[in-house]
Amino acid sequence: MDLATPTRLLVALAGCVLAVLLNTGSAIGQPSTPSTPISTPPPGSGGKGDEVVQTQWGPLGPADRDFMDRVKQAGLWEKPAGEKGKAKRPDQPKIQEASKHLIEGHTLLDGVVNRAGLLLGHELPTEPTDEQKSWLAEMDAANGDEFDAVFANRLRAAHGKVYAYAAQIRAGTKNELIRILSTQAMITVFDHIKVIEDTGRVDFAGLESPQPLAPPTAAASGTPEPTGDNNADASANPTDGVTPTVPEGTKFTRTAEKGVFGENNGVFFVAIAVLALALVGMRVISRSKKKPTKRRKSRSF
Repeated sequence: MDLATPTRLLVALAGCVLAVLLNTGSAIGQPSTPSTPISTPPPGSGGKGDEVVQTQWGPLGPADRDFMDRVKQAGLWEKPAGEKGKAKRPDQPKIQEASKHLIEGHTLLDGVVNRAGLLLGHELPTEPTDEQKSWLAEMDAANGDEFDAVFANRLRAAHGKVYAYAAQIRAGTKNELIRILSTQAMITVFDHIKVIEDTGRVDFAGLESPQPLAPPTAAASGTPEPTGDNNADASANPTDGVTPTVPEGTKFTRTAEKGVFGENNGVFFVAIAVLALALVGMRVISRSKKKPTKRRKSRSF
Protein backbone atom coordinates (compact mmCIF):
# COMPACT_ATOMS: atom_id res chain seq x y z
CA MET A 1 0.00 0.00 0.00
CA ASP A 2 1.32 3.49 -0.88
CA LEU A 3 1.47 5.36 2.44
CA ALA A 4 2.04 8.74 0.74
CA THR A 5 -1.55 8.81 -0.50
CA PRO A 6 -3.26 8.54 2.94
CA THR A 7 -0.84 11.14 4.30
CA ARG A 8 -1.84 13.61 1.62
CA LEU A 9 -5.51 12.82 2.19
CA LEU A 10 -5.15 13.36 5.93
CA VAL A 11 -3.45 16.72 5.42
CA ALA A 12 -6.10 17.83 2.92
CA LEU A 13 -8.92 16.72 5.22
CA ALA A 14 -7.41 18.57 8.21
CA GLY A 15 -6.98 21.69 6.10
CA CYS A 16 -10.61 21.61 4.99
CA VAL A 17 -11.90 21.11 8.53
CA LEU A 18 -9.67 23.92 9.81
CA ALA A 19 -10.86 26.32 7.10
CA VAL A 20 -14.52 25.52 7.77
CA LEU A 21 -14.11 25.99 11.53
CA LEU A 22 -12.25 29.27 11.21
CA ASN A 23 -14.78 30.56 8.68
CA THR A 24 -17.56 29.60 11.09
CA GLY A 25 -15.71 31.36 13.88
CA SER A 26 -15.45 34.52 11.80
CA ALA A 27 -19.16 34.45 11.19
CA ILE A 28 -19.84 33.92 14.90
CA GLY A 29 -17.66 36.91 15.73
CA GLN A 30 -19.65 39.24 13.48
CA PRO A 31 -22.35 41.49 14.87
CA SER A 32 -25.74 39.91 15.30
CA THR A 33 -28.97 41.36 13.99
CA PRO A 34 -29.57 44.67 15.74
CA SER A 35 -32.22 44.61 18.46
CA THR A 36 -33.31 48.09 17.42
CA PRO A 37 -33.42 49.20 13.75
CA ILE A 38 -31.31 52.19 12.73
CA SER A 39 -33.24 55.41 12.21
CA THR A 40 -32.03 58.57 10.50
CA PRO A 41 -33.40 61.55 12.41
CA PRO A 42 -34.34 64.82 10.68
CA PRO A 43 -31.45 67.28 10.15
CA GLY A 44 -31.13 69.69 13.03
CA SER A 45 -32.86 67.37 15.50
CA GLY A 46 -29.61 66.69 17.38
CA GLY A 47 -30.08 69.68 19.62
CA LYS A 48 -28.53 73.14 19.99
CA GLY A 49 -26.83 75.18 22.67
CA ASP A 50 -26.89 73.46 26.06
CA GLU A 51 -29.52 70.91 25.06
CA VAL A 52 -28.93 67.22 25.81
CA VAL A 53 -30.86 65.15 23.28
CA GLN A 54 -31.61 61.46 23.74
CA THR A 55 -30.65 59.53 20.59
CA GLN A 56 -30.61 55.89 19.59
CA TRP A 57 -26.89 55.92 20.39
CA GLY A 58 -27.10 57.57 23.80
CA PRO A 59 -27.33 61.16 25.06
CA LEU A 60 -25.93 63.86 22.75
CA GLY A 61 -24.74 66.96 24.58
CA PRO A 62 -23.15 70.31 23.68
CA ALA A 63 -19.58 69.00 23.92
CA ASP A 64 -20.44 66.13 21.57
CA ARG A 65 -21.84 68.53 18.96
CA ASP A 66 -18.90 70.90 19.37
CA PHE A 67 -16.48 68.02 18.86
CA MET A 68 -18.18 66.95 15.62
CA ASP A 69 -17.96 70.53 14.36
CA ARG A 70 -14.26 70.76 15.19
CA VAL A 71 -13.45 67.45 13.50
CA LYS A 72 -15.31 68.56 10.38
CA GLN A 73 -13.62 71.97 10.30
CA ALA A 74 -10.21 70.39 10.85
CA GLY A 75 -10.67 68.54 7.57
CA LEU A 76 -11.91 71.68 5.84
CA TRP A 77 -8.56 73.43 6.32
CA GLU A 78 -6.02 70.63 6.81
CA LYS A 79 -6.82 68.85 3.55
CA PRO A 80 -6.24 72.11 1.59
CA ALA A 81 -3.04 72.60 3.63
CA GLY A 82 -1.89 69.16 2.51
CA GLU A 83 -2.69 70.01 -1.09
CA LYS A 84 -0.64 73.22 -0.79
CA GLY A 85 2.28 71.26 0.62
CA LYS A 86 2.23 68.82 -2.28
CA ALA A 87 2.00 71.60 -4.84
CA LYS A 88 4.52 74.07 -3.37
CA ARG A 89 7.25 71.69 -2.10
CA PRO A 90 7.56 68.82 -4.61
CA ASP A 91 11.31 68.52 -3.88
CA GLN A 92 10.86 68.05 -0.10
CA PRO A 93 10.07 64.37 0.68
CA LYS A 94 9.16 65.02 4.33
CA ILE A 95 6.68 67.76 3.42
CA GLN A 96 5.28 65.52 0.69
CA GLU A 97 4.83 62.65 3.15
CA ALA A 98 3.13 64.86 5.74
CA SER A 99 0.85 66.31 3.06
CA LYS A 100 -0.12 62.82 1.89
CA HIS A 101 -1.06 61.79 5.44
CA LEU A 102 -3.11 64.96 5.95
CA ILE A 103 -5.14 64.40 2.79
CA GLU A 104 -5.70 60.68 3.32
CA GLY A 105 -6.35 60.95 7.07
CA HIS A 106 -8.95 63.67 6.80
CA THR A 107 -10.63 61.99 3.85
CA LEU A 108 -11.18 58.98 6.12
CA LEU A 109 -12.16 61.10 9.13
CA ASP A 110 -14.61 63.12 7.01
CA GLY A 111 -16.45 59.94 6.18
CA VAL A 112 -16.77 59.08 9.87
CA VAL A 113 -17.92 62.51 11.04
CA ASN A 114 -20.34 62.88 8.13
CA ARG A 115 -21.92 59.56 9.07
CA ALA A 116 -22.08 60.58 12.73
CA GLY A 117 -23.75 63.87 11.86
CA LEU A 118 -26.34 62.09 9.73
CA LEU A 119 -27.20 59.45 12.33
CA LEU A 120 -27.33 61.98 15.17
CA GLY A 121 -29.33 64.65 13.33
CA HIS A 122 -26.55 67.24 13.64
CA GLU A 123 -25.81 69.64 10.79
CA LEU A 124 -22.05 70.03 10.29
CA PRO A 125 -20.23 73.21 9.21
CA THR A 126 -19.37 73.58 5.53
CA GLU A 127 -16.35 75.89 5.75
CA PRO A 128 -13.36 76.44 8.07
CA THR A 129 -13.25 79.13 10.75
CA ASP A 130 -11.88 82.60 9.99
CA GLU A 131 -8.74 81.73 11.95
CA GLN A 132 -8.20 78.57 9.91
CA LYS A 133 -8.68 80.55 6.70
CA SER A 134 -5.96 82.97 7.86
CA TRP A 135 -3.56 80.06 8.34
CA LEU A 136 -4.19 78.91 4.79
CA ALA A 137 -3.58 82.50 3.59
CA GLU A 138 -0.21 82.47 5.40
CA MET A 139 0.73 79.30 3.51
CA ASP A 140 -0.35 80.88 0.22
CA ALA A 141 1.92 83.87 0.86
CA ALA A 142 4.96 81.83 1.95
CA ASN A 143 7.49 80.00 -0.22
CA GLY A 144 10.50 77.76 0.27
CA ASP A 145 11.78 77.34 3.84
CA GLU A 146 9.32 79.94 5.09
CA PHE A 147 6.45 77.82 3.80
CA ASP A 148 7.87 74.74 5.53
CA ALA A 149 7.98 76.58 8.87
CA VAL A 150 4.44 77.96 8.56
CA PHE A 151 3.12 74.60 7.36
CA ALA A 152 4.73 72.56 10.16
CA ASN A 153 4.08 74.92 13.08
CA ARG A 154 0.50 75.88 12.28
CA LEU A 155 -0.48 72.26 11.75
CA ARG A 156 1.44 70.91 14.75
CA ALA A 157 -0.08 73.46 17.16
CA ALA A 158 -3.60 72.78 15.88
CA HIS A 159 -3.20 69.01 16.06
CA GLY A 160 -1.92 69.16 19.63
CA LYS A 161 -5.06 70.98 20.77
CA VAL A 162 -7.40 68.67 18.85
CA TYR A 163 -5.66 65.56 20.20
CA ALA A 164 -6.11 66.71 23.81
CA TYR A 165 -9.76 67.60 23.16
CA ALA A 166 -10.45 64.25 21.48
CA ALA A 167 -9.01 62.42 24.50
CA GLN A 168 -11.25 64.44 26.82
CA ILE A 169 -14.33 63.65 24.73
CA ARG A 170 -13.41 59.96 24.46
CA ALA A 171 -13.03 59.73 28.24
CA GLY A 172 -16.40 61.24 29.11
CA THR A 173 -18.93 61.09 26.28
CA LYS A 174 -22.11 59.07 26.87
CA ASN A 175 -22.79 58.66 23.14
CA GLU A 176 -21.62 55.53 21.34
CA LEU A 177 -21.03 57.17 17.96
CA ILE A 178 -19.04 59.99 19.53
CA ARG A 179 -16.85 57.39 21.26
CA ILE A 180 -16.15 55.80 17.88
CA LEU A 181 -15.52 59.17 16.23
CA SER A 182 -13.19 60.39 19.00
CA THR A 183 -11.23 57.13 18.89
CA GLN A 184 -10.69 57.45 15.14
CA ALA A 185 -9.84 61.14 15.54
CA MET A 186 -7.14 60.33 18.10
CA ILE A 187 -5.61 57.69 15.80
CA THR A 188 -5.61 60.05 12.80
CA VAL A 189 -4.41 63.13 14.68
CA PHE A 190 -1.56 61.26 16.38
CA ASP A 191 -0.40 59.96 13.00
CA HIS A 192 -0.41 63.54 11.69
CA ILE A 193 1.53 64.81 14.69
CA LYS A 194 4.28 62.26 14.02
CA VAL A 195 4.67 63.01 10.30
CA ILE A 196 4.57 66.78 10.90
CA GLU A 197 7.31 66.48 13.52
CA ASP A 198 9.30 64.31 11.11
CA THR A 199 9.65 67.33 8.80
CA GLY A 200 12.17 68.73 11.28
CA ARG A 201 10.56 72.19 11.11
CA VAL A 202 8.48 72.16 14.30
CA ASP A 203 9.44 74.79 16.89
CA PHE A 204 8.66 72.91 20.11
CA ALA A 205 9.49 75.97 22.21
CA GLY A 206 6.48 77.70 20.70
CA LEU A 207 3.99 75.02 21.78
CA GLU A 208 1.70 75.52 24.76
CA SER A 209 3.12 73.93 27.91
CA PRO A 210 1.00 71.22 29.56
CA GLN A 211 -0.56 72.00 32.93
CA PRO A 212 -0.89 69.62 35.90
CA LEU A 213 -4.30 68.18 36.63
CA ALA A 214 -6.39 69.70 39.41
CA PRO A 215 -6.54 67.75 42.70
CA PRO A 216 -9.25 65.06 42.67
CA THR A 217 -12.64 66.03 44.09
CA ALA A 218 -14.98 63.84 46.13
CA ALA A 219 -16.91 62.93 42.99
CA ALA A 220 -13.73 62.05 41.08
CA SER A 221 -12.50 59.83 43.91
CA GLY A 222 -15.50 57.56 43.50
CA THR A 223 -17.67 58.88 46.35
CA PRO A 224 -21.13 59.57 44.91
CA GLU A 225 -22.68 62.88 45.78
CA PRO A 226 -26.33 62.82 46.91
CA THR A 227 -28.72 64.07 44.25
CA GLY A 228 -31.99 63.94 46.17
CA ASP A 229 -33.59 61.93 43.38
CA ASN A 230 -33.39 58.15 43.73
CA ASN A 231 -34.87 57.60 40.25
CA ALA A 232 -32.51 59.97 38.42
CA ASP A 233 -29.86 57.36 37.66
CA ALA A 234 -32.41 54.78 36.56
CA SER A 235 -33.88 57.10 33.91
CA ALA A 236 -30.64 58.81 32.83
CA ASN A 237 -30.25 56.80 29.65
CA PRO A 238 -33.39 55.35 28.04
CA THR A 239 -31.25 53.43 25.53
CA ASP A 240 -29.84 51.04 28.19
CA GLY A 241 -30.12 47.46 26.98
CA VAL A 242 -30.24 48.47 23.29
CA THR A 243 -27.48 47.11 21.06
CA PRO A 244 -27.39 49.38 18.00
CA THR A 245 -25.57 48.25 14.88
CA VAL A 246 -24.69 50.14 11.73
CA PRO A 247 -24.28 49.00 8.10
CA GLU A 248 -21.21 47.11 6.95
CA GLY A 249 -18.62 49.15 5.09
CA THR A 250 -18.70 52.16 7.41
CA LYS A 251 -16.39 53.09 10.25
CA PHE A 252 -19.26 52.42 12.63
CA THR A 253 -19.33 48.66 12.10
CA ARG A 254 -19.38 47.07 15.53
CA THR A 255 -16.87 44.35 16.37
CA ALA A 256 -16.98 41.60 18.94
CA GLU A 257 -15.21 42.43 22.17
CA LYS A 258 -15.42 39.15 24.06
CA GLY A 259 -12.21 37.16 24.33
CA VAL A 260 -9.03 37.36 22.34
CA PHE A 261 -10.80 36.17 19.20
CA GLY A 262 -14.16 37.81 19.90
CA GLU A 263 -16.98 35.37 20.62
CA ASN A 264 -15.34 32.49 18.73
CA ASN A 265 -12.66 31.41 21.19
CA GLY A 266 -14.15 27.89 21.44
CA VAL A 267 -14.26 27.40 17.67
CA PHE A 268 -10.68 28.60 17.32
CA PHE A 269 -9.36 26.12 19.89
CA VAL A 270 -11.33 23.26 18.31
CA ALA A 271 -9.65 24.13 15.01
CA ILE A 272 -6.24 24.05 16.70
CA ALA A 273 -7.07 20.63 18.20
CA VAL A 274 -8.00 19.26 14.76
CA LEU A 275 -4.73 20.52 13.34
CA ALA A 276 -2.77 18.95 16.21
CA LEU A 277 -4.48 15.57 15.67
CA ALA A 278 -3.67 15.76 11.97
CA LEU A 279 0.00 16.36 12.73
CA VAL A 280 0.06 13.41 15.16
CA GLY A 281 -1.54 11.21 12.52
CA MET A 282 1.04 12.25 9.94
CA ARG A 283 3.81 11.37 12.40
CA VAL A 284 2.40 7.92 13.05
CA ILE A 285 2.02 7.20 9.33
CA SER A 286 5.55 8.45 8.68
CA ARG A 287 7.01 6.13 11.32
CA SER A 288 5.09 3.12 10.08
CA LYS A 289 6.42 3.80 6.58
CA LYS A 290 10.05 3.77 7.80
CA LYS A 291 9.70 0.60 9.96
CA PRO A 292 11.61 -2.29 8.31
CA THR A 293 9.75 -5.51 7.62
CA LYS A 294 11.35 -8.71 8.87
CA ARG A 295 11.74 -11.56 6.39
CA ARG A 296 12.00 -15.14 7.49
CA LYS A 297 15.11 -16.90 6.36
CA SER A 298 14.37 -20.08 4.49
CA ARG A 299 16.11 -23.06 5.98
CA SER A 300 17.80 -25.41 3.61
CA PHE A 301 17.98 -29.10 4.40
